[in-house]
Amino acid sequence: MYHKLQKRPIETLEQLHYDLQLAIELEFSTLPVYLTALYSIEEGTNQCACTVIRSVVMEEMFHLTNAANLLIATGGSPAINSPEFLPTFPTKLPDGETWFEADLQKFSPEALQNFLNIEMPAALAKEGDITIGEFYAGIENGLQTLHNRIGPELFPADCHDKQIAHKYYYGGGGEITPVTDLASANFALNAIIAQGEGVPDECWDPDQPFPLGDTTGIGSGDHQLFMQPRELSHYYRFNELLLGYRYVQGDTPNSGPTGPAIPIDYHQVYNVVKNPQPEHYQPYPAIARLDTEFNLTLSLLLDQLHLAFNGQPDLLVAAVGTMFGLKEKASSMMRVPLPDHSGRNATPTWRYIAAKDRPGGC
Repeated sequence: MYHKLQKRPIETLEQLHYDLQLAIELEFSTLPVYLTALYSIEEGTNQCACTVIRSVVMEEMFHLTNAANLLIATGGSPAINSPEFLPTFPTKLPDGETWFEADLQKFSPEALQNFLNIEMPAALAKEGDITIGEFYAGIENGLQTLHNRIGPELFPADCHDKQIAHKYYYGGGGEITPVTDLASANFALNAIIAQGEGVPDECWDPDQPFPLGDTTGIGSGDHQLFMQPRELSHYYRFNELLLGYRYVQGDTPNSGPTGPAIPIDYHQVYNVVKNPQPEHYQPYPAIARLDTEFNLTLSLLLDQLHLAFNGQPDLLVAAVGTMFGLKEKASSMMRVPLPDHSGRNATPTWRYIAAKDRPGGC
């Protein structure tokens, strides 16, 4: 089900599993936000923006896989295919970021600002505002607490082979490594934090240049996480798009990007409905059918992911094809103007349809 963060330290295995399930839901809940903006961009335009958003989406799937593997490694079972897994937009993220709401909207400066809110580093957030990085730091602390209490039994040996191996993972989001002990668990968490926030500790200096091309790592030995060339965190990749310039060697968070301009044309974007609800399309049966077709494909994708993370990893191959189908259906829907003369186009509502409610379901 769709959880909400319980503000307490993790002291039991049940609490750890709750927060790791929450992490899976959190990572997936960002995808409708990013993909709605991506799919709203007219084909063949805004290539740089498309590349950046796609790269972040791939890494969010990498984060989801890491969170699922952590849950599996500690004896839990991911739950992905249910109506409650997806929030209703606009929404506050389930990790406790109550200071903003995540929106479904077209690619625009407003959408990019929403992206920045989602990926906000703790070092830049206002006092008292929870960030995704702080949420994962709480999981890291909980793992340490439980490991101190029960030792290696926190990671049962019979759970090692139940995880998603790298051979099943597609794309360039990162290298999936099995979680077998505390060090590999922390490595998986650090990969999520570094890609999202890019801030590994509280001593980070905003005047320090970005490590563009640097090979200084987080961790040690087999579990060292290296910063690759141009591997800015999500926040700063989106900030490049919002400000319209690249970060280059020597730039800092305080300086802002001073490199080459990024060509962006917000006119080459479909003016889709913001945060659509099913009732928006009730007067328009043809558009409602398009929305249902999209949501049926989305539901199939969540079913495939659920089974893949619960003992059938080969289904990840099928899920790749389903994701391409999702893009095609969303793009087709976004080309359809609403008949209300508002100048807006349709866009999917991102709803899971239970098997019993699907055509031919029971």
